[in-house]
Amino acid sequence: MKHPLYIYYSIGIAFALTACSPSGSQRTEGLQDKEITGTTAVPDTETTIVQDIDLEPVYFRYPYRIEIRDSLAVILDLHNDSHYLYAFTYPDWQPIAPFGRRGEGPEELLSADRVRLCAPDSVWVLDANRMQITRWAIDPEAKQVTRVETVSLDKRLLRTLDFCKTPDGFLVDDYTGKYRYHVLSPDGQILRSVGTVPTRHKDLLENAPALAQAWRSFMDYNPRNGILAQATQLGDVLEIHNLQTGFHTVIYGPGDEPIFTAYGSESVPKGTKGFNDVRVTDRYIYASYDGTTFKEKLRRFQAGEKDPDGGFYFHVYDLQGKLLRRMHLNRSIFGIHIDETSDQISATTTDTDCPVVIYKNDTNI
Repeated sequence: MKHPLYIYYSIGIAFALTACSPSGSQRTEGLQDKEITGTTAVPDTETTIVQDIDLEPVYFRYPYRIEIRDSLAVILDLHNDSHYLYAFTYPDWQPIAPFGRRGEGPEELLSADRVRLCAPDSVWVLDANRMQITRWAIDPEAKQVTRVETVSLDKRLLRTLDFCKTPDGFLVDDYTGKYRYHVLSPDGQILRSVGTVPTRHKDLLENAPALAQAWRSFMDYNPRNGILAQATQLGDVLEIHNLQTGFHTVIYGPGDEPIFTAYGSESVPKGTKGFNDVRVTDRYIYASYDGTTFKEKLRRFQAGEKDPDGGFYFHVYDLQGKLLRRMHLNRSIFGIHIDETSDQISATTTDTDCPVVIYKNDTNI
């Protein structure tokens, strides 16, 4: 599979090179002195692939996100040639149709940053560049996908990069650095802004834009138990909110909170590449994780070595944030879907020509 370097890789290396400049304000050193909790006592479990899913004749340049519900599956291609998304039947993976054409037209997408498959007529796609969430309907028999609805996001939001669908609207991340997430109405307007970035360096709150960039998190929400999980793209922090009970906890793993250098309102990562995706089920929280330091990524870049695009680790937590299992995979993965009924983990990968891999999820924890 030939594909351009993922934005994390290229930006991370550029950031690492830029960070050598003495003009930056290095305000997050010394994190090794902080207490670290959560993931130090669980040994790695070596886990091998169960099945490669070959989706030919459909071609993916960068399979990034995967959504599966009942008899449908959707793959989001981050660096596609023409369409960001493709619908399939499940579990036989027969192609239905591409959708979300890339372009500047009124019915096209400037970007596709997250997809949420709630029902055949309720497939929600975030276009961060347009600040819109669109709804699509999949018709497997007619082999077509139709754009049904467009929700324009509140103008007070700053380039929303992730979202979850709720029965009453949406949850979106905050990119201003002032809050942790926002509760939106069905028409995309802010109803409530919640929390703050849980950094243990309170002086960093003074540079909210740079802090928000460094703490960008992937999120998932389960309306059945009210659990919202946020996992940092840099560092090693899992944050859990129970919207039903008010329970809130922050778990700092060995990679600790995001380490960065601030250049004005921009942040340059200096610690580790963190989580790639997070999922909340009725019983557990699952996350795909990288853990490679930017120093190591720079070394690979300078040595001309291949740097895997995704992460080789898979974490399983209970709903209070206790790490139960850490799986070491034989593929680097990005997006994940969890089927606890069949004990399967479906994940996207760029390691081979097969964009989806299946692992066994042993729920006997």
